[in-house]
Amino acid sequence: MAGPFFSYGKITFTDVGIAAFIAGILYNYVYVLNAVTDRREDAVNHPERPLPAGEVTLAAVGWYAVFLGVASVVGSLFLFAGRSLFLALLVPFFGTLYSASPFAVKRFPFAAILVTAWGLVHPFFIMADPTVGWRGVSFIVVAAAVVLFKDIADTAGDREAGRHPSVGALLPPFAIGWVSLFLLGAGTVLLSLSDLLLAVPLPLLVAVTLVWHMAMVPHATWQAVIYTRLIRTAAVALLVVMSVALWRIAG
Repeated sequence: MAGPFFSYGKITFTDVGIAAFIAGILYNYVYVLNAVTDRREDAVNHPERPLPAGEVTLAAVGWYAVFLGVASVVGSLFLFAGRSLFLALLVPFFGTLYSASPFAVKRFPFAAILVTAWGLVHPFFIMADPTVGWRGVSFIVVAAAVVLFKDIADTAGDREAGRHPSVGALLPPFAIGWVSLFLLGAGTVLLSLSDLLLAVPLPLLVAVTLVWHMAMVPHATWQAVIYTRLIRTAAVALLVVMSVALWRIAG
């Protein structure tokens, strides 16, 4: 909903409904498909997840993915037009290229980071006015700073699945941390220059969380939990930003 807010200074009930469709259908399809194609590495990296834990069957999840794929296309044709329709349909298209063979872009660590960072911000481009859509690049830089840590603790499962070495296998955690801090700093500057000052708490709070873990938490411990904690910090920052935005709208 940052798209309409930074474009028009308001958020309507229609915007909320469209955002719910993007999250609950378009991106749900992407993540369900990713869970299906990741089940081999998840059996090693995250055995607690529903598929490797046997809480749901592969057949049930497969049919659910088909339903979401069809709903993504039909719903997008109903809700969007023109540029927004094209951008909305890119979500299931690139989501499929990201996870499914023979493409499976997620096999390549740096490409996976860039695609995931862009994907996290893509709803902004779908819902923003074209004249301000370029500002979303600032959010991509911030997202990349967090996504760097996505697979840092998952090297065992990645080897099992025959993937290319992850970033965590190529660089030591502290090096990844410094790259992330650089990106968070760059994102802060870009948000400021893009007239998105309201969103600056997002990279700042994430940077504080990262610095605290690098300085205060044992290396072996923070490596395993940092991605989840950065995501949670980002969620808190987004709630703060949204609260201020809604207060401004109400005022």
